[in-house]
Amino acid sequence: MKSIYQILLTCFIFAGIVACENETKVCDQTLRNDYHTHLMRKLNDRLSDTVMPKVTAYAFGRDSIYRSQALGDLFFQLSPIADSSLFYLKVDSSFVPDTLKIRYTRQQHFISPGCGFGTYFNIDTVITTMHTIDSVVINNKSVTSSNDTHLTLYFFFD
Repeated sequence: MKSIYQILLTCFIFAGIVACENETKVCDQTLRNDYHTHLMRKLNDRLSDTVMPKVTAYAFGRDSIYRSQALGDLFFQLSPIADSSLFYLKVDSSFVPDTLKIRYTRQQHFISPGCGFGTYFNIDTVITTMHTIDSVVINNKSVTSSNDTHLTLYFFFD
């Protein structure tokens, strides 16, 4: 009889661990709503998608997000405790870096008792230096998921 209780206890503990792992994965996916930035190239009045050869990007005051990677899309995490985030962006090792300052308002939303609250962002303004960036277009001001393209950066160079 004692072994049946031990088996049942082991099963309940295992089921609880699996349930917690699944809830953690769901919470992580639900809480992530990165700011999706797409890179485009202007060449002789034509636009084309591009992959920048050696992208280095980081949020000021935090670790690097991308370091010397070939990328055509970037995903930035906005600060849930500030009304703006500042990023460093260098799209090739031989180019002058740019900075991106993204200003936004924040709105907390309830996800579930297990996950707690998440943050939605509404983009107000994007300010950038224009060393390699030619222009900026805010495609979607509402940041509620990483599935949308929120910003397009246009680069003009030969």
